[in-house]
Amino acid sequence: MDNLTLEQRNVLDYSRPPRREAPVLRIPEPLPTLPRVTPFDYDYLPKGLCPFVKDLCERMQCPPDYAGITAMVMAGSVIGRQIGIRPRRRDNWLVIPNLWGAIVGKSGIMKSPTMGAAIAPLRSIQLQAFEQYSKDIEESTGSHEVEKIVRSAKLSEARKVAKTGGSNDQIRRVLGESDEGVPPPKRWITNNASYEALGELLIENPNGILIESDELIGLLKQLDASGQEVARSFYLTGSEGTTPYTFDRIIRGKGIHIPAVCLSVIGGIQPGVLGSYVRQAVAGNAGADGLLQRFGLIVYPDIDPHWEDIDRYPDREARNVVSSLVGKLANLDTASIGGQTDEFCPVPYLRFDDEAQEIFIDWRTKHEHRLRDGDDHPAIESHLSKYRKLVPSLALINHLCEDGKGPVTQASLLRALAFVEYLESHARRVYSSATSPEVDGAKLVLQRLQNSKLKAPFTPRDLQRKGWAGLETAGSVQAAISVLVDHGHLVSHEEQTGGRPSISYEWVKS
Repeated sequence: MDNLTLEQRNVLDYSRPPRREAPVLRIPEPLPTLPRVTPFDYDYLPKGLCPFVKDLCERMQCPPDYAGITAMVMAGSVIGRQIGIRPRRRDNWLVIPNLWGAIVGKSGIMKSPTMGAAIAPLRSIQLQAFEQYSKDIEESTGSHEVEKIVRSAKLSEARKVAKTGGSNDQIRRVLGESDEGVPPPKRWITNNASYEALGELLIENPNGILIESDELIGLLKQLDASGQEVARSFYLTGSEGTTPYTFDRIIRGKGIHIPAVCLSVIGGIQPGVLGSYVRQAVAGNAGADGLLQRFGLIVYPDIDPHWEDIDRYPDREARNVVSSLVGKLANLDTASIGGQTDEFCPVPYLRFDDEAQEIFIDWRTKHEHRLRDGDDHPAIESHLSKYRKLVPSLALINHLCEDGKGPVTQASLLRALAFVEYLESHARRVYSSATSPEVDGAKLVLQRLQNSKLKAPFTPRDLQRKGWAGLETAGSVQAAISVLVDHGHLVSHEEQTGGRPSISYEWVKS
């Protein structure tokens, strides 16, 4: 070595591979958590519902958000098209208070039991309707053999008319009044109906109907499926509660017209499947038409780690108050509470009083400007735009649940505005899986490293080949890796291969 010339030494030094410096490691930092949400406040609810919801949540040890949201959707569905609200002083814009709600939470935290308990008062009046229908059928049918013989004879005669080409009207005349039978029971709730069946239910129940879906993702995926475009359109139409719809394929040669499709929806969904659905919707797939954004009452609360065994009798008085309230809302005397109609609107309506009107104008002005300033993600803007209907709907529900008569008051509107501030925080949490997908991707990579489904060191290409949800593209992979590097969970190594440098990532175990 000492005999080498300076030139030879330089050549030898450059031919040696560069020494890799050990990366400077730091303690990994926690990844960003979900956006914070506003806690539920029982004051968001009208006084008629509050004690019932509070008692239910304390006994079941479940988030109050779940029962509170369900109770408000229930109240709005019962009011339905019996009465609406015109939120402007002179305009004929009519808002029907049917609402769409969703409760988000992991399996095992009492979503379904809470939802069922909160909606029990409405189930009770529907059960009474079914029982009355059975009684009417029994009384109508009786045990009179003469009626059976007459009915049989008329059916035989009607068949003869049909075979000879008689019209429907001729067949009905032969049957006479006996084909009318007992009218079907009034319906308020359904669980699993095709959109055609929903249409027939709405013909018999023009006030509207509540769709209760224990696993909401099933309904959402059903409406996403190929061939379900008409059903999806029907649901979108029903979210407003004011738009007519005509079926032309149910009975041959005869269309069925619904003066206005009015649907309310309540259901539960798990965070993982919701996150995947939100990402698809925001990416512009089937959800780009705003179906998800119709769920104005969607809540994703934090779960209180504290639990205690509360074993007490239900609050009978609170339950009786709600049962009485639901019964009253189901049979509103709209004239006695000041409902107005005109030649353009057969649905009775209320307006705001003077104080509430000024507050609503101020809120609406600020809200419209916010929707136009471009500061929010388009998905969130679309969601918030539905608050134009949500705010007056909540105000009307508050007003009617507190025995309000005449114009909707300032107190009812202020409670509604406080409620939507709370709801907005939850909506932002729901959409965060799409508006901040790199964080979800980073969490997924870290989870896969921890359970050995991803071996380190790895390259971005190795990760993309896995095809995991949210990490299918080079951009999404690199975004997730950058989050992990920034928070000290990964360190990069660059290898010179004679061409483009190869970069791999090593996991820094905490």
